[in-house]
Amino acid sequence: MLGIGVLLALLAVYTLFYSLWQWQHDWRLAHDEPPTGSELSNRNQTDALIAALPNTHLFGKNLSKTSDMPITNLQLNITGIVKTDNAHSKVYISISGQPGKIYQMGDSLPYGVKIADISTNAVILENDGHLEKLPLAREPLIFKPLPEEESH
Repeated sequence: MLGIGVLLALLAVYTLFYSLWQWQHDWRLAHDEPPTGSELSNRNQTDALIAALPNTHLFGKNLSKTSDMPITNLQLNITGIVKTDNAHSKVYISISGQPGKIYQMGDSLPYGVKIADISTNAVILENDGHLEKLPLAREPLIFKPLPEEESH
């Protein structure tokens, strides 16, 4: 029984000292001198970052509705897509009829365009703050009938 009493007494003393320390810390915060110029500058930078936070895309942009995106009018043509996980996907893009070059997400193209996402059948471009789709051109397949085998 003595052990429990000592433990409770130590807990009470710890709680008292912690409360006093916290009160003293809070009192200093409330009664300290105003911040200096450099501290104020850091606060202004922090305030600016916090104010810009709602306009950022913390978890990336939602690109799930690519069917609603306008198709780009730029002189770009996809010649091939290698789709893996997003970090390593590649796309072969021909610019104005030139030979195709390999690009990946985040790369910049001419005209100030940036590759925002690569899907299996299109590339999402960020053009002047707007998202546009560059679809993979697919030619329709034409199946020829199999030649009839001649009987021997």
